[in-house]
Amino acid sequence: MTASSFDLATIAVLAVPEADNVAAVVRSYLPAGTRIRLPTGDSLTLPAPAHTGQSIALGRIAKNAPVIALGAPFGLTRRAIAAGEVVDAGNVKPELPPRWRPPTGGTGANGRASAATRGARRAAASDGNAAAANLPATFAGFHRPGGRVGVRNYVAVVTSGMCAASEAREIARRARAELYSRQRYPNVDGVVAVVQESGCGMPDGAAVDCLSRLLGQAIAHPNIGAALYIDLGCGKTCLACSTPHLRAAVPAYNQRVRPLGIQASGGSRRAIAAGLERIEELLEFANRSQRHTAPLSALTLGVKCGGSDRWSGLTANPALGWAADRVVAAGGTVLIGEVPELQGAAHRVLMRRAATPAAARKLAAAQRRFQRYAAMFGEDYRENPSPGNIAGGLANVYLKSLGALAKSGTSPLRDVLDYGEPAGDRRGLMVVYSPGYDQISTPALFLGGAQIVGFTTGRGTGIGCALGPVLKISTNSALARDNEDIDLDAGGMLPSSEDGQPPRADLAATGQAIFERVLAIANGDYRPRAEASGIHDEFKIWESLWPTL
Repeated sequence: MTASSFDLATIAVLAVPEADNVAAVVRSYLPAGTRIRLPTGDSLTLPAPAHTGQSIALGRIAKNAPVIALGAPFGLTRRAIAAGEVVDAGNVKPELPPRWRPPTGGTGANGRASAATRGARRAAASDGNAAAANLPATFAGFHRPGGRVGVRNYVAVVTSGMCAASEAREIARRARAELYSRQRYPNVDGVVAVVQESGCGMPDGAAVDCLSRLLGQAIAHPNIGAALYIDLGCGKTCLACSTPHLRAAVPAYNQRVRPLGIQASGGSRRAIAAGLERIEELLEFANRSQRHTAPLSALTLGVKCGGSDRWSGLTANPALGWAADRVVAAGGTVLIGEVPELQGAAHRVLMRRAATPAAARKLAAAQRRFQRYAAMFGEDYRENPSPGNIAGGLANVYLKSLGALAKSGTSPLRDVLDYGEPAGDRRGLMVVYSPGYDQISTPALFLGGAQIVGFTTGRGTGIGCALGPVLKISTNSALARDNEDIDLDAGGMLPSSEDGQPPRADLAATGQAIFERVLAIANGDYRPRAEASGIHDEFKIWESLWPTL
């Protein structure tokens, strides 16, 4: 039987033609013997089958030579790799060329681009700025005491610790079923449980102060209109212990917060009944708030990826980065977390983008700190990729990091925030010190000040957050078609996986769609599917920062 023959552009994606020596396969399956015509006029033949998301070598790559994707190296070969061979963890080691530095002339997230590519990116950016100029320069949000602006008006049930978690969830569940409705409280967006697993069995001093401060920031978040703070009564974040921190953190504390003790109420059932009475009062209070005009400079967007695949760095992440650049251009703030997913060449690229030497030093210190954190457990923090990441074509954390960085856009890095540190009045792009684990890093963005998080995924996830809306963006159209948790599809940026038809959308169009959806969320005109589900109010604090006693 005659082997099939294809042009590279119809079966794979070559992100940066002038730099990359691998391309990502789009077709669901290419059999051994498939002949591929390259843009240079040369051709190669696959020595073995290749599947969607896998990277194939575009020529012979010598032993210990760099393997390059997205314009930057993500490893060195363990042995010589033949043209057309699949490139994966078996033949690539997660090491960088020792002297590699990001080029200075590039304008992309990874700093590498030819004159033609830079011209195309400038054109896309120009189109994007023109499109953004036609959008409103404001949104309608909830103005809070202290000057912050929320995009939601939740009533929250916040626990002092795990010992009050069951009661908090039951109060929130019953409040949604028995007390709250949009018709009765048109200005309230729902009742959420903000449940965390610590609160006792921890050292005195800095650890307890840190947790109390984080709880204060959660209650003071501008998406929270009012809160019930529920406590067992004898833990280290008890009402008497935490109230000074909460009062310091929450403007108009006496109006916005109601305390509740389980032991003082006479047990769980009585506490739940008392909590529902207080929730009804808080709903009445929160409903007095209304949306008013706020400038886009008051918007903070968190950018996050989870369940990533090979397409993350080629579609959804750069498109989210495009939208992030529009937020920064409007005077707003963008937060990116997941420090262990900013390793390798991505770290060096972001260092080059630092606006000041101080920002670069803080970024380098954050990477060293995380390395030490992993080493405390005898582990290597390069072991970040999950089985799903690997099955999706991400050979190692360095390739994953190059794709993850793309969601930061191209803006200069202004600062690095510690975990739980609020951005405050600072503007522009900032890194939040946090792990890659979605359940911790997503709340960390909200604790840093994000009102909305844009979350890209190639494998699918339903995660939301109790502190605000989480927008899901798929990296591929198959996921958007088959998974009900997806809000927007960025897979149109890829050629068709079956017939090789060219992409349906480009970077600017997809980024513009994300930006417009972010504004719709900010205005209250769109509820992402995680938020609308009523079940995705995840919230987790990074308890392993202190020992459990």
